[in-house]
Amino acid sequence: MVGITGHRDLVAAEVPQIRSRVEGFFADLRAQFPDLPIMVLHGVAEGADMLVAQAARDMGCEVVNVLPMPADLYAEDFSTEGLSQFRNLLAEFESVELPLLSPQAKASGPQRDMQYEQLGAFLAAHSHILLALWDGKYNTAVGGTGQVVDFHQRDISALADDQIRSQLDVTDDESDLVYHVVCSRQAEGAPATGLVPGTAFWFTRDHEAPRVEQMPPRYVAVFDQLQTFNRDIQALPTHADFYCLEPRAVQGPAQRACSTIQQMFGISDALASRFQRRVLWALRTTLVSTVLAGLCFIVYADFDDQAHFIWGYFTFVLLALASYFVAYKRDWQRRYLDYRVLAEALRVQYYWALGGVEMTNPSRYSHDSFFQGRDLQLGWIRNVMRVTGLYADANVEPDAQDLADAIEGWVGDEQSGQLGYYRNKAADKLHKHRQTGKVTAAAFILGLCAAAVLALAGEQLSGSSANWLVAIMGLLPIVAAARQNYAHRVAERELAAQYGHMLKVFENAHRLLHQSTSSTDKQRVLRDLGEAALNENAQWVLRQRERPLPGGESVG
Repeated sequence: MVGITGHRDLVAAEVPQIRSRVEGFFADLRAQFPDLPIMVLHGVAEGADMLVAQAARDMGCEVVNVLPMPADLYAEDFSTEGLSQFRNLLAEFESVELPLLSPQAKASGPQRDMQYEQLGAFLAAHSHILLALWDGKYNTAVGGTGQVVDFHQRDISALADDQIRSQLDVTDDESDLVYHVVCSRQAEGAPATGLVPGTAFWFTRDHEAPRVEQMPPRYVAVFDQLQTFNRDIQALPTHADFYCLEPRAVQGPAQRACSTIQQMFGISDALASRFQRRVLWALRTTLVSTVLAGLCFIVYADFDDQAHFIWGYFTFVLLALASYFVAYKRDWQRRYLDYRVLAEALRVQYYWALGGVEMTNPSRYSHDSFFQGRDLQLGWIRNVMRVTGLYADANVEPDAQDLADAIEGWVGDEQSGQLGYYRNKAADKLHKHRQTGKVTAAAFILGLCAAAVLALAGEQLSGSSANWLVAIMGLLPIVAAARQNYAHRVAERELAAQYGHMLKVFENAHRLLHQSTSSTDKQRVLRDLGEAALNENAQWVLRQRERPLPGGESVG
């Protein structure tokens, strides 16, 4: 997703060089990230927007028009020549219209200027990279190029008074990447001091090297994770069944907004399940092989004429190492955990879109609520949400039935929705945790019993019987340790606690929703519920990454 911002009054003599830089930018992206299709978002303004849109079209990129207001009103702001190009772009590419912030925006003045501020914030917030054809001068022009660049890097907009500063403003993250093509302006003249027209570089908030020739490595890592995701999507079987969040077909304005999220949720859920099965296979193979290796060693050591069992020990140890190595080398753990938390983030995004939930500030969107404490690890997930939320964040006006469906499908009741899910899962995980305790206790008790028999009646036992008791004493602790290890790796105890916590969260949400009398109050409950779920899932995945080979489930 490449958002475009730039000046309307480019200097004609510089246009060929600027276009060459833009074409080179797209060509370099394709060469560096061949598995990432390019979508260009632009405001269809004269000058920079139209230049980049035409260059992107000629290079085969997907282009989306993002209009700051309904097309008929926006057309009033174009010259005669620009209006013709504007209509051609509307006819050629798909368009997204942003809502009017005020009825006064229909006339020229400060309220209409705020529509351009909204456009700049939308483009910056939904861009993985902001392509700026800019003279490098910051100014106070509402919705101007300097403000859009500043918003992209510092996340503060004039759309709301006393806006709460985002955590992203004080952490390193993936959202501030700008490709700056330097240009002059007809009205303002030469670019800022030190900048040369026609040059280009990557521009970030890095205080030591804000402008560099090559994309900084931490952004490359985020895009590489996106490429891995795309390759995994392509590897899914064509006949794969995808889970549907909402049983009924969404209609009306919410349909376009929700369909993309729904589709990506199904894909992410299927990928998470696929890699979970692989992780569990590796974990179980490793632990079972370890137990069998221990058994072979005990038989080899304690029984006569069983020397060949040393080969069984050798084989099972190699199998345990091989299964662990395959899982580690193919990164199954991270992919499973990331795809699970992505699916749960998309679940929240979907029901927010269906229910018409708005963020606290008008320049914030659903992806901004995703966990921001460890951005370098999870930033690629926000980048997926930027894509899936494009239509949902533009202008969705769901009806009362959509809100009711969101509440029913997401929260549900004792037997349905996430409330029913967590109720069943909390009980199931608690049962498994207790079962692990019983198996461990039984193994040690049986081992003690075998030791007692040897101590009290060892002299009366034949050599073979004594050897079997010794083998049992040696094997049972290995079985107990393997079961405890498995329980630790799949986080049985932690999951029981986490599911219990999320059950309480959804029980409280269910109660508050039934007490709410207005749609606005219900939407606020859904917003708070979603933010709690997003934070819990992101915290969970970071904790699980600390386990060498986890097989646990997400708490969503």
